[in-house]
Amino acid sequence: MTRTDSLRELIAQTGRTPGTHIPVFNPVALEVLKLAHDEKVSLARIESTLLRDPVLSAQVLRMANSSRYGGLAAAATLKQALSRLGAQQVVRLAMAAAQVSLYQSRHPLFRASIGELWKTALASAIGAAWIVHRSNHGEMAEQAFLAGLLHDVGKLVVMRSIEKLVSEQKIEASLPEAVALEMVNTLHCEFGFELTRRWNLPEAYGVICRDHHLETCDTGNVLMATVRLIDEVCRRMGMGCVAEPERMPAAGEEAAALMLNDVALADLEVTLEDKLGLNVVAAA
Repeated sequence: MTRTDSLRELIAQTGRTPGTHIPVFNPVALEVLKLAHDEKVSLARIESTLLRDPVLSAQVLRMANSSRYGGLAAAATLKQALSRLGAQQVVRLAMAAAQVSLYQSRHPLFRASIGELWKTALASAIGAAWIVHRSNHGEMAEQAFLAGLLHDVGKLVVMRSIEKLVSEQKIEASLPEAVALEMVNTLHCEFGFELTRRWNLPEAYGVICRDHHLETCDTGNVLMATVRLIDEVCRRMGMGCVAEPERMPAAGEEAAALMLNDVALADLEVTLEDKLGLNVVAAA
C-alpha cells in the first residue's frame, strides 16, 4: 500500500466515524423543507417553524432583504418576507442559510478553498433551479435548488476529517495542498452520499452526491442531468479548485437531453455572474 493509499484509507475511516467533525443539518431547516412539500401548509406554519431558530430566522430575513430579493421597502418580519417572496423562495433561503454556517475552516489549508466551495454550492443551486425552469421542468425547481446546493457537500466531510486528523497529530500539519485536494476530489462523492443518509434526506439527493461524476448517466433523470450540467458550467466559469474555461457544457449529453444550447447556457453564465455579484452571497 502506497503512502497516498494509506492516507486515503485513514481519511475515509475518520469520515465514516461519527463525531463533531461531521456536519449537522439544521433540524429546523429540515422541518421547513418537509413542510414545503405539503401543498396545504400555511405561511403561518412555515413562519412559526422558522421562528423556533432565531439565528436561522435572522439569516433568512437578511437574505430576503438583500439586493437580489429586496423590494422598495425592506421586510421587517418573516411574515412580510413570506408574503412578498412566497413560501418556496423563503424555503430556498432557509436551505442556503442553514448550509452557509457549515462552510467555515480555521485550518490554513482550507481557508481559501472552503469559501470557494460555498460560492460554487450557491451558484450550483441557483443555476440548477434556472436550468429546470428553462428546460420546462419548473415543477422541479425546489428539488433542483437543493440538489445543486448539496451535490458536493461530501467535500466538507473530507475537509473536516483532515482537520481532525491534523489536530490529533495523526497526519502532518504541513500536508501539501495538492495532496489534500486530491483526497477531497477522490472521496467526496462517497462521503456526500453517506452524509445525506445521516441527515435522513430523500434518497434522490444521496444518489446525486454519489453519482454526479460518473462517466455516463441516465439523461432521462432530469435532476441528475441538471446537476451534472451546472457542475460543468461552474467549472467552465472558474468556480471550484481549478478553472477549466476549455469545457464546453453545451456539447454534452446533459445539455442535449435538457434541450439547452450554447446560447441558453451563455444566458445562464450571465445570470450567475449577476447573482453572485450581489449581496445575497455576502449576506448568506
